[in-house]
Amino acid sequence: MRGNRMLIHKKVACGLLGATILLNQQYRVYGQPLPGDIVVEGVKVEFDATTGVPITIEGRTHVPLRLMAERLGYKTGWDALAGRVTVEDGNNHISLQIGSPEATINGKQVYIDEREGVPVYSTTASLRNDRTYVPLRFVTENLGCEVNFENGITYITNKQEAEGPIDPWRYQGLLGKGMDVDWSKTEQGRKSYNKQAAQDFKAAGVSHVRIRVKDEADEELFKSLDQQIEDCLEVGLIPIIAYQADEFKNEPSEKNIKKVVKWWETVAERYKDVSHLLSFDLLIEATDTLNKQPEKLNKIYERIVTAIRQTNPTRIIMISPRLRSDAAYLSELNIPTDYNGYLMAQWHFYASGPSKTNERKLWAIGTEEEKALINEKIDLALEWQQSTGIPTWVGAWMPGNYNDGNDYTIHEQVVFATYMSEQLIEAGIPFAVNSDTKFYDRETNEWVEEMLPVRTSIYKK
Repeated sequence: MRGNRMLIHKKVACGLLGATILLNQQYRVYGQPLPGDIVVEGVKVEFDATTGVPITIEGRTHVPLRLMAERLGYKTGWDALAGRVTVEDGNNHISLQIGSPEATINGKQVYIDEREGVPVYSTTASLRNDRTYVPLRFVTENLGCEVNFENGITYITNKQEAEGPIDPWRYQGLLGKGMDVDWSKTEQGRKSYNKQAAQDFKAAGVSHVRIRVKDEADEELFKSLDQQIEDCLEVGLIPIIAYQADEFKNEPSEKNIKKVVKWWETVAERYKDVSHLLSFDLLIEATDTLNKQPEKLNKIYERIVTAIRQTNPTRIIMISPRLRSDAAYLSELNIPTDYNGYLMAQWHFYASGPSKTNERKLWAIGTEEEKALINEKIDLALEWQQSTGIPTWVGAWMPGNYNDGNDYTIHEQVVFATYMSEQLIEAGIPFAVNSDTKFYDRETNEWVEEMLPVRTSIYKK
């Protein structure tokens, strides 16, 4: 595991108070959990030998603390000075403390901190296969969740108010595995979209969709975008609006800066009362022109964020670095003045797929050198997260070089996609795969059969 700033998957309720129940019902219909499964806000928790698996101790279900806490949207770490595991929310408030300077691992006590340092409850934890195990109901209920059992399945729902602001670290955790979609990028995409697509994506294990937009913010766009956002929230997909801003990227003049700021002002006003699950990705990807004028990128972020905050003071906003959102340039980003604590950074790598000849994104058979190229970018993002306290996510990566004719076999794509997914998951960095048109036939509302092995290797159920 890379670093301590890691959270994986928590599904915050959307819409009305009963939405958490709806999400679970949707999962039962499309995801078909089996008896014995643990489902967190509609998403089945995957256990394996790496994460640890649930065990029964004296008739009670015990789960790996780190995995369960992170699935609920909390960061976990190790307090070396105190000699204990910590579970924290996004503001670094310790929620659980496991162990004490005097305690041994086996039989150590679990304390609820309640932020005033007063232990109000404790239970025995145990060490199994180098993992700390605690009772399932204990860790879930004391992290603000409700546990219910039905037909042998454990359903866990978050009890906090659905429409409240979402901490960026928790948002990072609930994003999970997503997909870039062209539902609103083109007129054909808008005409082809229907709710079945959102349902199918959710059923396949997709947690969020990055809805790419390039057209004017007018009623014609909103007619379809409104429906897509509503559908996503209803079925349990997190929607992210990502703006193309081609005119500005090709010519970052003052005139075009104003146009982009106005576009986001209009969008922000339109969706100011929508669930905080909706977020704004300010710029899809910086082009070559902006690479030579990085100051223009920071300038437009400052102005867009200021404009959005007039109507959306606590919505998650995402900024990205230059050189096509390369993690190596995260350090050049200036944090906008009015970011208000609700900011993430979005970055790309292998957005148009790997290459068998380009040394910057080389991948042939998965040599250690090829794997190192992937891990170096991930480590850069983790270092930036640690230094700034701002979480990141990958807005696009592609399993094959589809835009260049694709000289990767399905098996080669599976090998690459498996490694990419595993490394990002291990790092706790969510991602969106580029893109829906390679995997899903929106005319027939059917998954592309040929791509099933690749899709399954990423969105494992």
